[in-house]
Amino acid sequence: MKRKVQKKGINLLLALSMLGMVYGSYISTAYAESNPNVNQENPRTNTLANLEITGIKLEQPFSSDVKEYSATVENEVQTFKLLVEGSNPALPILINGQTVTSGKEETYSLQTGINTFLITVSDGGQTAITYTLTITRKQIGNNLLQNIKLSAGTLSPAFSSAITDYSVQVTNDVNAIMITPASIDKTATIEVNGTLVKGEGVSVKLADGKSDIVIAVTAENGDKRTYTIHVTKAAATSSGPNNSSQNNNSSKNNNFLPNNNSSQNNRNNSSMPTGLQQTSAAEQKTSKATLSSLTVSNGTWGSDFSKNKFTYHVAVSNDVKTITITPTASYSASTIMINGGSSKTIQLEDNQKTIIPIVVTYDDGDRKTYVLVFDREE
Repeated sequence: MKRKVQKKGINLLLALSMLGMVYGSYISTAYAESNPNVNQENPRTNTLANLEITGIKLEQPFSSDVKEYSATVENEVQTFKLLVEGSNPALPILINGQTVTSGKEETYSLQTGINTFLITVSDGGQTAITYTLTITRKQIGNNLLQNIKLSAGTLSPAFSSAITDYSVQVTNDVNAIMITPASIDKTATIEVNGTLVKGEGVSVKLADGKSDIVIAVTAENGDKRTYTIHVTKAAATSSGPNNSSQNNNSSKNNNFLPNNNSSQNNRNNSSMPTGLQQTSAAEQKTSKATLSSLTVSNGTWGSDFSKNKFTYHVAVSNDVKTITITPTASYSASTIMINGGSSKTIQLEDNQKTIIPIVVTYDDGDRKTYVLVFDREE
């Protein structure tokens, strides 16, 4: 009788235990569903809760899950203020290796071009999380000249940064002119007839009559502006004696000479070297730095090409973006530079006029510059 009571007691205890396990499991599950933080992995705390730049808009909206951000500012912007805030204020935040305070603005300098800031958050126990902020400071777009100095002649009109077309008149004895241009911004580069300006300027040889000098100014960002100087060299004037007066004097002298024929022969012989010297001088003045032909891939020429004419206007339509220029030197030993380089394909300016200098050099001292002016149709 006593054994039966014990067996029933054991069975009841087992039943109650099993019932408790069922109900206990149900209670735990229901509690977990209403409390998502229970029995789940703790979320990461070494993330950013905020990232912002004062006065500058990020190109991507901030999210703690987004790790890369960028922004672009004008060249005038030299510094900016950056605020970063961690999800856990107690965790350290480093920007380019320097510890910063969460939620506090810090000021940073910007160089021209790309500036990268690495923002790292780590609690020591988890893998560090790094956010990348890239700020691009635009390059300088100033392609204006501050002045143009000439060794001979005077600019007309008077120089102004906004005026790009000038005229200069020089006397016939001026065979070369030193051009010294200066840019407003020191990062700009300057070329005179395709030669890079360094220090004292560029000496340009002048042909008789009219010739053009092209000054190309290229800003740091690549924007180009051209200034053109139209030089007129005065014609040579005769300084020799009047022929009729010379003949009269010769006639008078002949009356006192014992032998007129001998005197005449002496005069003829003495004049021959002078004639030969004049012919030789004329040959020396003949330049070999010329083109035998010049063609372009598109456009209508304002006048026919001639190797002794150095400026041409070519009309092109508004949809023409590039031009291929094909010059042929009169002498194969010559070198040719197109717009300061060797490429024959030239990008046309968006404005109404593009000026391209073509420099032909034969030996070191013989140089001529042809100028093509491309005018867009209005």
